[in-house]
Amino acid sequence: MAATTPAPPSHGGGRNGTLPPPLPSNESFSKFFESWISEQSRDLEELRAAASADPPAPESELRRLVGQVLGHYAQYYRAKAAAAADDVLCMFTPSWTSTTENLYLWCGGWRPTAAIQLLYTKSGMQLQHQLPAFLDGGGLKDDLGDLGAAQLQAADQLQRRTIRREREIEDAAASAQEALTTATMVELAGGGGRDAGAMDREMQAKAEGMRRVLEMADALRLETMREVVALLRPAQAVHFLLAAAELHLAVHDFGRRKDGRAGNVAAAAPPE
Repeated sequence: MAATTPAPPSHGGGRNGTLPPPLPSNESFSKFFESWISEQSRDLEELRAAASADPPAPESELRRLVGQVLGHYAQYYRAKAAAAADDVLCMFTPSWTSTTENLYLWCGGWRPTAAIQLLYTKSGMQLQHQLPAFLDGGGLKDDLGDLGAAQLQAADQLQRRTIRREREIEDAAASAQEALTTATMVELAGGGGRDAGAMDREMQAKAEGMRRVLEMADALRLETMREVVALLRPAQAVHFLLAAAELHLAVHDFGRRKDGRAGNVAAAAPPE
């Protein structure tokens, strides 16, 4: 069967008004992120219901749901771009994610090729689960265990393109970071950084380079999600987006609980 690309939604998602509008500043984006987590949890429940529906949901309903979820991802990145324009520094040291999540950050977010690796991993798991019934003469379900040769070839080509784009972004990040050692910065540092106005202007210029890196990385993250979905049939796209939401929310919840336990231990420790 040919892959079907779902039509993009005309707004931020199917549940109009559930996410707040994009607002700049660290504090505002932190609040937005909490709303995004709640929205993703609601999307997760809809995706689970669609994936397990018996009889299967109509393709039109699956396309609507896939478009809704992709719309929420797009809205998240619009909000992130607005906040980064106000203060890019907070995007590379986010207070709204856990220390566990921060350990795996790549240029201010998840590595785009992780989406393709997730597709391969979930496909293998679902195929293994269905294999006994298939060997007994049953058919494969319309999930990621039933990826065709053309789909696997398209995924491989997407992975190769995405790796090249990641390397370009890493080169841009390296250039932006190396810009900290320009003659102007070295001269200001030699004066102890006491020229506050000049130091501020120079650091703002350096941060702008990192903002462009974040913009490129976020664009590739969203583009990769869309391209993975585009090579899947609607039912398969539901299973992929379900796996992505489950993984993100599970890691986020684990990290928050781990940080909470660490905070409680630190609070209970006697002063030195």
